[in-house]
This record gives sequence, C-alpha cells and structure tokens, in this order.
Amino acid sequence: MHRKFLTNIALFSCLFTGFATQSRAEVNQVNIWPEGTLGVDSTKPAEFLEKRPGVVKRVYCPKMSVYPAKAVKGANGAAMIICPGGGYAVQAAQHEGHDVAKYYSERGVTCFVLQYRLPSKQTGEFLHPVPVSDALRAIQYVRFHAKKHGIDSSKIGILGFSAGGHLTGSAATLYNKHVIGTDEISKVSARPDFAVLVYPVITSLKKYQHRCINALLPTKSTEEDLQAISCERNVTKDTPPCFFVHAKDDKGVVPENSILMHEALKKAGVKTSLNLYEKGGHGFGLGRKNQDSSKWPAALTAWFEGMQLVKKSDANNQPAINK
Repeated sequence: MHRKFLTNIALFSCLFTGFATQSRAEVNQVNIWPEGTLGVDSTKPAEFLEKRPGVVKRVYCPKMSVYPAKAVKGANGAAMIICPGGGYAVQAAQHEGHDVAKYYSERGVTCFVLQYRLPSKQTGEFLHPVPVSDALRAIQYVRFHAKKHGIDSSKIGILGFSAGGHLTGSAATLYNKHVIGTDEISKVSARPDFAVLVYPVITSLKKYQHRCINALLPTKSTEEDLQAISCERNVTKDTPPCFFVHAKDDKGVVPENSILMHEALKKAGVKTSLNLYEKGGHGFGLGRKNQDSSKWPAALTAWFEGMQLVKKSDANNQPAINK
C-alpha cells in the first residue's frame, strides 16, 4: 500500500476518536501467545502513530486489553473479543476498540480489545493466515480462562469493524483451519459462539471488493487465494450466528459486503441479522450524532437479549432494524 493510502486511513480512523481517550496503562493487558512462538516478539511493544495515539501501526506481540463486565442487571457471563479496523494497515484502537469495550462492559459483557499482527507486503511478514490465527488464539485464550474472568465458555463471541470485520468473518468461518500452537490453550475450541460485523470487508468479488483484502496475500497471489479469504464463500451450517451493521451510504466498504454474507448465512440455515442504516458513511464506530447509524449499539444489545447472551433489561431495549 502506498504512503498516501496509509496516511488517509490513519487520519480517517481518528476523526471519531474524541478526546476522552483512556490511558492504556489503566487497562490490564495480556499476551495471548507463549514465549518462543514464531513471529512473536514480546520484547517489542506495539507502535502507535506519533500524532494519533489511538491508532496502532505495528504489532510484534499480540495482546488483549481486558474490560471486565460491570455488575449490572443484564450480566450473564457473555464475552466479546473486539477487532478494530484500519484497512489491515493500522488499527483504530480507540473508537473501534476501547470505546466499544467500555460501552459493552458497562452493559454486562466482558470485553477484550485485540491487538493483532498487521500484514506487510514489503517485508512478507504476517500475511494470511497470521491475523486470523491471532483472532482464533484470542477466542481460545478467553475460553481457556473463562472461569477466571467470570465468563460462560459457551457465550464467547467476536466483533470487528471494517478490516477487523473481515478478521471477524474469517474467524467465524475458518476456525477449524488456522489454529496453531501446541500448548493447552491451543487444544480449546476456537469457534466463536457469535459474530458481530460492523461495516465489514467481506468479499473478493471484484465488483464489491475493498482493496485492503489484497493486503493479506503475497503480490503473486491467485484468484483461488482470494476466494479462500472471501468470507461469504466459506460459510457453512456450522458458522455461528451473525449480526451485521452497515450504512447504505458507505462509500468506503459498500454494504453489498454485508448483504452477500447475510444471504450466504440464510442459505446455510444460520441465524443472521442484517441491520442497514440510511446514514453513517464508513468508520462511524458507535455511531455519529443525529444519524440513524447511532442506533446499532442498542440494536445489538436487543439481539444479545434475544440470543440469551445477556438478560433482558429495560436499558437499551431497542429493536433491531432488520432488512
């Protein structure tokens, strides 16, 4: 990816971070891979954009920031790994990560913000399947440590934005293919119990394909390679229930990405909720003020209640917009 593209992503990712950034030092972080894992260097901290401290630009040792569920009426042992987006070039860790984790932890869901390794065509490092292996390891880590965090091991899901949505879709469909490791954690199921995809990159179909999907593959990749990471092509009857959020006016990642996978899930007999909003564009995180895309967090809470992931409560009990 050229420099201009990286710069645009970095600037765009930070437009909605706000100024109430929580210090990373205030949140407990855990390494998800053991020492000695190939491609993991725990001596190197993650790098952030100098003028945009809420945006991660390089990850050497995948970690998760832990947001314990608050003791509220709706708490029911559910947990969610959150994957920020950023075109597989950066990670908008604040408004598509920590802000979301804070929101849902206050509503009874234990949240984990994942720092996953980013692919580099220039160096050939961390290309597919490295990012999805990080996401699957995160699910295994949470499930292995469920009791410690007061989590129900059958209520562990994953949520992702944009490219993080592609990572989420990949985890939901490729959980049997890219699990690695030899320790006890690696023996635990990596299948998420649910997946939430917010303006996700999904498909390799040229008509709707976002350019960031190519970031995962070597320069000399084939059409078969692309199809292997096209989420809607990997849906099966065992894919977990999915909840989609997309704005109809999204020019960054067109809503057909969500629609294609939603239709594939319906065809496979998998529970799926497609939530389309009139206004929001791309990168709106929890939603923009005075636009209908700001309704999705409450819609997701209602979906969680319907799936019995959280107990029904009066707060945020707003029906999903299903198309």
